[in-house]
Formats: sequence, structure tokens, C-alpha cells
Amino acid sequence: MFNEIVVANKNYAACAVNKPQSLDQTAIKVIRYDCPTFLLPMRLVNIDNQMQLRYEISGGIRLSYLSMSMSKKEFNQLLGQMIAPFMDCADWFLDYHNLFLDRNYIMVDQNDYKVKYIYTPLMRGKVQEEELLKFFAEFVMEVDLLDDPAYITLVMRCIMGKEASLRALADMLKKQTEKTPFVPETPPAPMSAPVNPEPIKPKPTVPEENVQPKTSQLFGSGQKYGENNLAGAIGAGLFGDDSKKKNKKENKKESKSEKDKKPKGFFGKLLEGDKKPKNDPTIEKEELSSAVNAYQQPQMQSVPQTYDMVATEGNFCTVIEDDEIESTDMLRMRLESSTVDNVPELIELDMSKVCVVVGRVDKTGKMSADFNFDMSLTYIGRRHARFEKVGEEFFIIDLESKNHTYLNNEELLPNRRYQIHKGDRVMFTKKYGITYRVC
Repeated sequence: MFNEIVVANKNYAACAVNKPQSLDQTAIKVIRYDCPTFLLPMRLVNIDNQMQLRYEISGGIRLSYLSMSMSKKEFNQLLGQMIAPFMDCADWFLDYHNLFLDRNYIMVDQNDYKVKYIYTPLMRGKVQEEELLKFFAEFVMEVDLLDDPAYITLVMRCIMGKEASLRALADMLKKQTEKTPFVPETPPAPMSAPVNPEPIKPKPTVPEENVQPKTSQLFGSGQKYGENNLAGAIGAGLFGDDSKKKNKKENKKESKSEKDKKPKGFFGKLLEGDKKPKNDPTIEKEELSSAVNAYQQPQMQSVPQTYDMVATEGNFCTVIEDDEIESTDMLRMRLESSTVDNVPELIELDMSKVCVVVGRVDKTGKMSADFNFDMSLTYIGRRHARFEKVGEEFFIIDLESKNHTYLNNEELLPNRRYQIHKGDRVMFTKKYGITYRVC
């Protein structure tokens, strides 16, 4: 029905009108003079006494080029924007049955998922309700939800069920986007009392003088600091065990020799070492030998093996460097020619996230793309081109750049996918001659 033409570096979808009397004049006036945001702009052209409807394909990327792997939130936003024009057509005195359902001519803005359709102002050939539901069913079945795959089944019930309709699907999406109120959990039911309860015996009273305070539960269940717990053991080893304090009378009875035998902790041992005679060579030798034996680790005895021995036994010990492993998700392009110096010699694009946008830094310092050229290269757009990976193949899409993108010296039409291979040349602008070779 539509043919694509390029006029003044703009891409149009053209449709010939054989019977001008079949045009809806009200719809034409609405689209030409007060075009809604969910429709592509239209103009009437008369060439050799034949009327044409031309729609400028701009304002996003084609739905057929959009990645089908997305999250549940992104899917609800995209599907809601696709259904909204069918609900809003009546406000503009338009019939939603005249929206053209072809993914190649449905434009999607990747920032906010706004959708633009082509409206055919013809009195005949309207799309039936069954065809609309079939179109959405085929689209939903191709979506791959990353976080909630079972949600697709719920959506399909609103499309293919007994009460399937676009209104039911729109209402379901609206409920999903609304926040559900928090419902507190019900407390457990109290346990029933026994039939013959035993009488509760009063606990014996203990004088306050003999009552010991409860210890903190931080380092154990009812244990004091330093008793059968890891924190206590570490503290006792470093600072000494001072949890068991004796009375003043017991401390006076302890002899000096018994005090020296008590562990003094890590810092106590260091202080004790200062009291030893400094000029005793035997003590220094003993300390040195004990320290070496304590901290010296046993070394593995190396057994000389030749490559022949390893090969015959079947044990191969090969060290693989990171540079030797080539990632299939990495797209590399090496600089081939340029009239300026402030361009990178190598561009490496990580295609594990399906798509990567190449552009330049804004004059304000804002990075608008995933890979950004220097802000002085003004002939490169802030979002110049987009690279995608589908399966094992790589593609490039020109994002309506003013100075265009070239593949093997051929200008790319905007918003159209072109496959690239190893050895192809990609030029981002002829002004600077910045050309890269895919490697």
C-alpha cells in the first residue's frame, strides 16, 4: 500500500489515491492543520494529475527495529502508549479503525515510548476489530519479559479471551500501573488454653543484693564478655581477660609470682619483652628462631617436568590470557582516516545490552549517547547512529543525523536498519572524514 521515497534527505511513506472523492475531508483538515501527537504528519501532493498522501517518517525508531527484550515496567509503558491512540481518536473526530497497522510504519520514541501511527483518511477499507486484536496478540507473543515471563499470559487473556477488547486491555494496564495499597499481615490466632491448667507456682523472691545484672545478648545467649564466644576470645587475647574481677582482699593475697603467670594479652607481652636483658645473645637467637619457625610457610617442592612428560600423561596446563578470548558481544572499529586529531583510534562497543548509541558530548558537558565523541566535533550529532545486535549479526541505524551516516560510502536512510560485516567502512560525517573499519 505504501512506498518509501526520499525527498530532500527526508524519508516519506507515499500512498497513491485513485479516487479523491473517497477521502475523508474532516480527517485531512485535522491532520494537516492540527495534527495530534500520536499521528505522523501528512501532506497532499499532486504529481501528473495523480494525488499522493505523504507521511514523514520521523520522531523515533520503527517498531519492527525495537528490541523485544524488556522489563515488565517498560512493556506496560510501551503497550499502554500503543493502545492510547485508539482511545483518543474520538476526541479528534477520527476513527481509530483507519490507523495503519504495520510495524515498519509505526514510530516509537525510545525515551518515553511515545507511539506515532499513520492515519489513512479513506472512507473504505477500515480495519476490523478482530484484525486489531490479532495485531496486538502477535506483538505481545514476541515480547521477551526479563523479570516476569508469566505476565504475558495475563495480557493475552484480555486480547484473546471471551470478553477481549481494546478497552479491557487498556483497563488492565491501568490497574497494573497503579500502586496497590499495603495490606498488613493478620496476626496469628491465640493458642487455646489447656483443659486442666496446672496452678502457677509463685517464684521465690531473691534479695536485690544477690541478683546479678543480665549480660548483653550481642555476643552470645546470656554469656558474659570472654566466655565461650568468638568476640570474647579475641578481646581476651588482645587486651587480657578482665571479666572475672576479684575482691580487693583476694587480690592482696595473690603473690607476685602468680600475677606474672596470668596472661597479659597481646600488649602485655610486648611490654614484658622490654624487661628482658638487651645484651643477652642467647635470648635474641631463641626469639629469632621461634619467630622464623612460627611464620615461615612450607614451600612446595618443585618437580622438574618436561613438555614430553606432560603430553604423555595428558595433563595440559595452559595459561589463557584475557586478550586471547574474543567476546562475541564486542563490536570493534578501528580508525582508518580523519582530517582532525581529537578522535579515538579504536571504538569498542559492548553489545551485550543489545543496542548502543554513538554520538558526541553536548556543549554543556552532557553525555547524550553511550559512546561520545569530543564536543568540538559539532558535525556529529549528539545521538548520531545506533548499533544493534540481533542473534550473531550486527546492524547500524542512522538516527536522523543532519550530516548523515555512510556505510561503504553509501548514505544511510534514517531510521532504517543496515547490516554491517567485518571489513566494512563506517563514516559518521563527510565534513571531518571520520571513517572507521569494522574489525
